[in-house]
Amino acid sequence: MLLLSSIIITYCQKPYLDSICVQIDDKIELNLKIYDYTSLGENVEKDLNSLQSILKDNNDIPEKVSYSITYEPNKLLSIKQTGPGERIIWENGKQTRYQFNNQCNINSDNYSLKIQFNEIEKLVSDSLIIKIKEVIDTTSSIQGRISMTYNYSFQGENLVHNMQLDKINGQMDMLSLKGGVGVNLIKNQPVIDLSAEMGLIFSKKGILKNQYYLSYNQLSDFGDNSKVNINGFVNIGYRYNLSNTFGNPNWLGVELGYLTNRHGDLFGKNTFKFGVNWELGKYISVSPQLYLSGDLTQFYPAVRIGFGF
Repeated sequence: MLLLSSIIITYCQKPYLDSICVQIDDKIELNLKIYDYTSLGENVEKDLNSLQSILKDNNDIPEKVSYSITYEPNKLLSIKQTGPGERIIWENGKQTRYQFNNQCNINSDNYSLKIQFNEIEKLVSDSLIIKIKEVIDTTSSIQGRISMTYNYSFQGENLVHNMQLDKINGQMDMLSLKGGVGVNLIKNQPVIDLSAEMGLIFSKKGILKNQYYLSYNQLSDFGDNSKVNINGFVNIGYRYNLSNTFGNPNWLGVELGYLTNRHGDLFGKNTFKFGVNWELGKYISVSPQLYLSGDLTQFYPAVRIGFGF
């Protein structure tokens, strides 16, 4: 039940995949955070058309004070007075300051869009939708596995991708080196082990998601006359991060091991090990396991609690 609740919690979180920054002359600035690329252009066009239709027929827009518009498609549109905001960008190697008095925030299940502007005519213009769709189509064609912030500007009607301003968000692929100790219960006997692990972790949209690893476990048990027997297993494994939150991983995986070093009678010859591994945070793991002899005549369950560093 604890594992199931953890899976449900982590899947309910919603990270954004990529973000887009757009400058349209010095008249308007856009910042789009993307949660889902599916039908993104069509959804933005539909929502902006709906917003513009409401604003064009509305007489409650302030004329001499700054204001902020919040729009939740098919749910809510509100307007409140605010102070002006200043945005600083880099353009052609020079620092440029744009002063925007007003802003509009559109909050959708697929995206979050902030538009900064001075004149309401810029927000309700047909050309705004055309330009946003062009940016979305361009980004959709170049986006990949890595989470990025893409920067664009319009020079008249021409879209320019300012690639020198693009940046990577979140984590990149990495090599993982890990050590640890474990407490095992095998055949109703307590067994201590030392572990070493090396793996490759692949990122997806800024969050480490897939890990492939090779590990070694040195298990020590006490035989007759308090003699210490040392057994070794070489393992290959795979883990998947259920969490969509940066810095709060929740890894669940499987592992297959083979006995390479045998002493004593705890394990038979040609013993295999199959385990499911769940990491509780960064340093503690729980692994139900099943040991099988090479001829499949003997099998017995076990459990391991590991402490990594």
